[in-house]
Amino acid sequence: MAPEKKFVSSKLNKFMHPRNPYRTPPSFKKLSMKFPEFRAYCTYDVSGKVHLDFKNPRAVRALTTSLLDQDFDLKVSIPDDRLVPTLPLRLNYLLWIEDLLTHAAHYDSEHFVLAIDIGVGAACVYPLLGAKRFGWCFVGTESDQLSFTSAHTNVQNNNLQDKIFLKKVESNIIFKDVIGEEKVKSWTLECKLRSKVDIAECSKKCAECEPQASQLNPQNEVNFDEGQVKAEIKKTEECSTYLYDFTMCNPPFFSCEEETDTMKKSKKDRGEPLSAPTGAIHEKVTEGGEISFITKMIEESQLFKDKIRIFTTLIGTKAHIKLIKNALSTASPSCSVLTEFCQGRTMRWGVAWTFDPSLKLNQVKSKKDMATNKPLILMMPRSLMSVYSVPSAWNMINKWLHHLKVI
Repeated sequence: MAPEKKFVSSKLNKFMHPRNPYRTPPSFKKLSMKFPEFRAYCTYDVSGKVHLDFKNPRAVRALTTSLLDQDFDLKVSIPDDRLVPTLPLRLNYLLWIEDLLTHAAHYDSEHFVLAIDIGVGAACVYPLLGAKRFGWCFVGTESDQLSFTSAHTNVQNNNLQDKIFLKKVESNIIFKDVIGEEKVKSWTLECKLRSKVDIAECSKKCAECEPQASQLNPQNEVNFDEGQVKAEIKKTEECSTYLYDFTMCNPPFFSCEEETDTMKKSKKDRGEPLSAPTGAIHEKVTEGGEISFITKMIEESQLFKDKIRIFTTLIGTKAHIKLIKNALSTASPSCSVLTEFCQGRTMRWGVAWTFDPSLKLNQVKSKKDMATNKPLILMMPRSLMSVYSVPSAWNMINKWLHHLKVI
């Protein structure tokens, strides 16, 4: 008799980002009523509860595309043999970056944000979600022709070409030959100019903004002449401000095809995967695995530390964290931070680093980190202070810290 399989609950959901809408699982019943393509893969029990066969890649694809349509008004198509993104993880990553921008970089809601997504994939999910939910602009790269074509179609179908620029690159290209490429520079500057005009159009408070606003045509589009763009490029290159606010990446995890069989290396009580694996081999495998890929990213980040404010990447295997942290220490960033992304039975990790000394990325804590690392409690008796109040307590602690040369 075969040993009984252990059921592992979605215990990590409680550590999901607090603003992630999928902390509450979506209703398959409502989804099946709204989307016939999703309903085709559903089954029903005697109580009327809807079930989905997660071992069927087409069912997983239908779930993802239906959720993107229902929750974000995004029309997305994904080729049969390409990676199907899991939305809870993707949103956890994006929401963490939003926290870094808000709490570490102190961006407000009107701040123009420009990012780079390394390897957008066929779904182009990070730029689409980033543009639609947060209003960010993206330069996305992709080396696979089929994935690039699919991503381009998804951007066009959602009318987000003003916020997303895709560049076809050679395999293993990260930042080099992307940031300095003329078409990329022209688009990013046009994007920034367009953002300035949009702000001027929304707010008529400043009289000098009116000439810019008048550039809008009846279709609410902005056209910039070549001289205007070149002038802005020159101004940006001479200026010390950053061109990009952050980068993100979901690198291939494995170094060879044999490693992709997760059941061969599953932990004793892990159980077999609930979902069918999706994606082409190049989306999962790269020479040297994610350690080599991220190490190269860290090395290149030093070349563009004056152009990009925050570098981030996803890490797929916990055992690789120490090696990646060691590689990061050799780059000597001014600050770095590691976080966990928790969803269902799956945990992934994210690392961010910056060469901007004004940023304190480690101020942003994950929910899991806050839950597992309790705050230090110091009891201060009344006898220590003449006035027993919070300001008095803080003044005393501040003196101690200065005396110990902690601050």
